[in-house]
Amino acid sequence: MKSIFFDLDDTLYDQLQPFQEAYTRVFSTFTDISILDLFKKSREYSDKVFALTESGEMSLEKMHQYRMINAFKDFGYTITTDEADAFQKEYKDQQYKVTLIPEMKNILQYLSNKGIPVYVTTNGPSTHQRLKLESLNLSQWLPKNHIYISSEVGYAKPHKDFFDYVNEKTNTSSSNSYMIGDSFENDIAGAHHAGWGSIWINDKNKARTIEHIHPTYETNSYQQLEGLIKLLF
Repeated sequence: MKSIFFDLDDTLYDQLQPFQEAYTRVFSTFTDISILDLFKKSREYSDKVFALTESGEMSLEKMHQYRMINAFKDFGYTITTDEADAFQKEYKDQQYKVTLIPEMKNILQYLSNKGIPVYVTTNGPSTHQRLKLESLNLSQWLPKNHIYISSEVGYAKPHKDFFDYVNEKTNTSSSNSYMIGDSFENDIAGAHHAGWGSIWINDKNKARTIEHIHPTYETNSYQQLEGLIKLLF
């Protein structure tokens, strides 16, 4: 039987939504920056140092400052660490108010009706990720023991050890596992190296960062994703 593994951030909910709300509250005087472009830059910078936060070489506080200070710098603005901290506090608060993307709700219900097991695999601090998951009200589709968080597992995506661990704990096989997510490096490349299938949600039109790796499928909208899921499963 096929098993479906969803990423959390920017997959089950739109991470731009809490980012935009926090930006409006903290940086309302900066009116000539594309919030979407700033968001993309901040994600690029956080991805660069994610491994350092997982290993403890960089604190989460320093990472949050680093990504916002450097993202703003790319647009010609200088912000202070205090401003970066204020933004992060607001952003974190908004992340605990996120809601499930409507098409994702349809997908989860469809897979549930089909009896196809679904799981969440996500990188990040345990408490932070679980509070976001609680706000999404996933309990009707997702038992608590179907959630795998890097800080609890001891490995992080895209490391093959993470995917192997999840297969072992869920009694699933790599050949019947599908990873669905937005991060090419963490979700798609990670799945590729673990022998999983993958569906890349590329609704923000990102470029592939590893030329020789291709997702099994790619969708550019959640409407496309819903149609593909119903076609495949």
